[in-house]
Amino acid sequence: MQTTRRLLLASIAALSLGARPAFAADVENANIRLSVGGKTLVAYLPLTIAERRGYFTKEGLNVEISDFQGGNKALEALVGGSSDIGCGAYEHTLYMAAKGLSIKAIALQANSFGLVVGIQKDKASSYQTLKDLKGMKIGVTGPGSASAVGLAMLLAKAGMTTDDVAIIGVGGGAAAVAAVKTGKLDAIANFDPAISLLQRDGAMRTILDTRHAKDLDYLYGGPFAASAFYASARFIERNPKTVQAFANAISAALAWLATASTDEIVAAVPPEYYAGDRDLYRAMIENNRERVSPDGRISVEAATLTYRNLAAFEDTIKNAKIDIAKTYDNSFVERAAAQRAK
Repeated sequence: MQTTRRLLLASIAALSLGARPAFAADVENANIRLSVGGKTLVAYLPLTIAERRGYFTKEGLNVEISDFQGGNKALEALVGGSSDIGCGAYEHTLYMAAKGLSIKAIALQANSFGLVVGIQKDKASSYQTLKDLKGMKIGVTGPGSASAVGLAMLLAKAGMTTDDVAIIGVGGGAAAVAAVKTGKLDAIANFDPAISLLQRDGAMRTILDTRHAKDLDYLYGGPFAASAFYASARFIERNPKTVQAFANAISAALAWLATASTDEIVAAVPPEYYAGDRDLYRAMIENNRERVSPDGRISVEAATLTYRNLAAFEDTIKNAKIDIAKTYDNSFVERAAAQRAK
């Protein structure tokens, strides 16, 4: 009986060990806390693919994902110490650098968020030019988020600032859609999937669509460093193996996205991402997939363009001494690609 009990305990122990991530011993910290502002956004698709296809687990990581309403809240979690890695706009590293905080992007997800600005259908007939946005209640994913920054850039083209409108955080999902349809908002600056849902239902009139090259060039000057993963310089220095494992997983997700069919991508995401309309989600992927980074690298040109766009209307960026080269580190995704090529 004792022998049987010992064998049973040994078997349970062996199974417990076997359930651990394969390379957990190779990283400083196998448990990673990640914050993201709107996980269902198409610009953050590589995160979902890395999670759903098991790339994090393969690298020995247990990634706990906390999903916030907007990118600014995800950044606050990182700065406040409740997350280890943030998933959000690369520009957040520039804002933090202006405040003397060293946050580095370690992998790029997309070279555009696909920002779309639209007028609520009942207000559409009164809209003629950008000047007509003055006084409107405009929904963004969250104040200080990439959608809010994009809106500020658009307003600047008409000589206005965000003080000329009312900015309202509505997230990037069902709440954003409902806020437009019920008339709580006069306009919206947001991303897919919310935008495609609103367009499908005729709930808004589109006035800017950076999913298309013409408007992307108009607002940003071309592809830029958009959605990324970032961490504090201190965390990176103390956990280089962990960060490398994370970058390996993201690199694998980007490589898969580069060759997967649109149908394979749709099949890989949770059903709630397309809320019962699989065909619409398929169209979203088609509209955005060319903006997905092929390798996770942030080019000098993309980083500089992002900085210049911000400095044009943000005095906090313009007046700060920012070393752009210190706001990102491509070494992790470059090593990941080299390892896969062997």
